[in-house]
Amino acid sequence: MKNIKILTALLTVFSVLFSACTKKEEITGKTQYAKVVVDVANLPGTPKLEVRYQGQLIGEAPLRIPGTLVEAAATTKLSVYVKGTDELVADTTLHLKGGELTSYRVAYNKELGIAGWLNSKPVAADSISFQFLNNLSDFNKTHPVYDFYLFYFDFNIGDAVPQGFVIPDFQKVKLYPTAITLPWAFPTDLSTPIYYLGKLKDRATGQFVTFGSGNDFFIFEQDLGGSSLIYSINDANIDTSVPGIKL
Repeated sequence: MKNIKILTALLTVFSVLFSACTKKEEITGKTQYAKVVVDVANLPGTPKLEVRYQGQLIGEAPLRIPGTLVEAAATTKLSVYVKGTDELVADTTLHLKGGELTSYRVAYNKELGIAGWLNSKPVAADSISFQFLNNLSDFNKTHPVYDFYLFYFDFNIGDAVPQGFVIPDFQKVKLYPTAITLPWAFPTDLSTPIYYLGKLKDRATGQFVTFGSGNDFFIFEQDLGGSSLIYSINDANIDTSVPGIKL
């Protein structure tokens, strides 16, 4: 009888422990959710786009605030496609935590050769934000491997000064994915905008490329402070000035 009572007590304790463990597993194993926002740049000629998460369609872009609910995951993929096709516009790997809100901005214009992610953060009035789009074609034949260097023009010395920003193997870049945010004007004279210049260094010669005009630089046209732009560098404007496509 005593042994039966002990066995019964042990079974009861085991049952309670098993139940507690099961409940704990249910709590820790509970599916968590996050939210995704995908805005679309207002460019002419942009077709309808759709957003896929973990390969599954979650809606037509733009996905606006408060965001579209998705299952949180340590590693997953967010992709944007031309609606109803397998034509990829942009994708990225996400690491989403439960309750997190992640925001992206995408641009697509086939004629301009624009396809990719944009800076989704607002730009301060004293700054300018831009990305570079490499639309060079014939240039690659004479300079197959080259790096991009960013400069600014210093009116005090009358010369170009390195900005300290380089894109290696620029010939492999289409739309540079990172938006660069820099001051719009000189801190000593807020009324004078800073003019940024681009140079291309030929890897084979180690020299900056000189264009038909005799210059080894091209000018990025200035815009108002607070602007977000794409500078499309192509065969026609590389020897003059590169206009900004306002986003």
